Amino acid sequence: MTRTIPKSLLACAVLGIGLSSAWAKPPADIVRAAANSVVRVTAEGCPGPTGTRSGSGFVWPDPAQVVTALHVVADCQTLTVEYVDRGVQRRAQASRSLRRADLALLQVDNPPAVPALSQTAIAGEQEELAAISLPLNVNNWQETYGTKALNVRTLRDILNDAARRQIENLGAPAIELEIFRLTAVVKPGSSGGPVINAQGHVVGVVDGGLDGGNASLNWAVPAHLLQELLNSGEGGAQVGLGPAAESVFAFSVPQTVEDAVEVNKGLVCGGRSYFHLATRNLNEIVDSLSQPGTLDDPGGFLYVVSGLAQHVPLDDLAAIRFDLWVDSETGATLAVPDTMPISDEEGFCIAESDEGDVGLIFRGEVFDPVFANLQSISVQFDNAISQALGLTFCQPDPALTEFVPHSRFDGLIARRSGAYCASGYFGGQIYGIIGYLGRQNSFAGIVAVNGEPNATGLLGNPALTREWAAAALAVMISTYQI
Repeated sequence: MTRTIPKSLLACAVLGIGLSSAWAKPPADIVRAAANSVVRVTAEGCPGPTGTRSGSGFVWPDPAQVVTALHVVADCQTLTVEYVDRGVQRRAQASRSLRRADLALLQVDNPPAVPALSQTAIAGEQEELAAISLPLNVNNWQETYGTKALNVRTLRDILNDAARRQIENLGAPAIELEIFRLTAVVKPGSSGGPVINAQGHVVGVVDGGLDGGNASLNWAVPAHLLQELLNSGEGGAQVGLGPAAESVFAFSVPQTVEDAVEVNKGLVCGGRSYFHLATRNLNEIVDSLSQPGTLDDPGGFLYVVSGLAQHVPLDDLAAIRFDLWVDSETGATLAVPDTMPISDEEGFCIAESDEGDVGLIFRGEVFDPVFANLQSISVQFDNAISQALGLTFCQPDPALTEFVPHSRFDGLIARRSGAYCASGYFGGQIYGIIGYLGRQNSFAGIVAVNGEPNATGLLGNPALTREWAAAALAVMISTYQI
């Protein structure tokens, strides 16, 4: 692919800008000390296809007990706690559970002398926090920094209709559960890990990992509910969540070394770091082509699908597979067709098709709201790619241009447009679909580029046409975590 992006004539509106946090970030020595008490929890003999789950946990309130998420251990036969720093494993039994808060307390056999994270606190609004966990099959703990997000009080506040139905059908946790959300994303397998503040006090327990189709749903349970777990939780963890828990939450252990590498592989490009959330086909990402419930702009998606279906059969569109790459700092989730390898060039992430001049270009950015906003950052994005790739003139496609951004209930601001551009680099006309995504002080731009519009379509190359369809759909399904 010759790297070209259409220049949009309109920028995102100035909406959803957050203020800088006045809280101190948890220092490295505090995080390291707390990580000594973080463990991996593995459950076997569980309901569901794999029968095995993995999550995180931490020592609380004393060295013989460990807190984790209930969905990690619910209805499982054998529990193992791994003290990664000590290189030892111990058997455990679930002693108490608090179904409405998705919390479980484990009693550990012959535990090593690991200090408990006994100090708890209440997280302040926009306080800088760190989640510490052992995501799937990593050898060492990982920390994820973020702030406590505004305007989230209960689990209901962050659930779309599809996710709410999943939780209600499962029966845990409670829809009205008091929660808070981090502005960053934690990896699958982090459920049960502690969220700490700058003093090293536990303010919450990582929960969620809910499968949201094209993004993940993460939240934390406030630490004050730990006392309720200890004092009035039910005995054991045989709570009847059943096999459905495995299809709702993301905690399953990879079955091979290759799968483990796939889950934990990373990507660095365009000045940002991403982790691999999943590889899914289009139908899995959007619920269905006729009911795209997990997207932020289902109407725009259906319009694009209807146009592409004139050239590519619907079944073929539904089968297109995408790698979902997540910026763990901002929650931006970028979809890339799995047929397009990604490289880092000229400050952008570039995914190129082997079939011809079709592909994707994307880049994310975190900015200081004192000096910039979503509008100015999107204009900078336009100018940088236009200058680098030699665009001389662009005209919006009136059939695919949102003149006003739309907003989602969780604060996401998004706008997508089509454009015809003249390119000196190509020496002719190209077509592109550009997506602007922003929330608080972060931005992600992604562009699908068709450098050979005359070679795609009914009379064009079928393989190249399918690749163009994949790139166009990638812009429509890229989003932010909910």
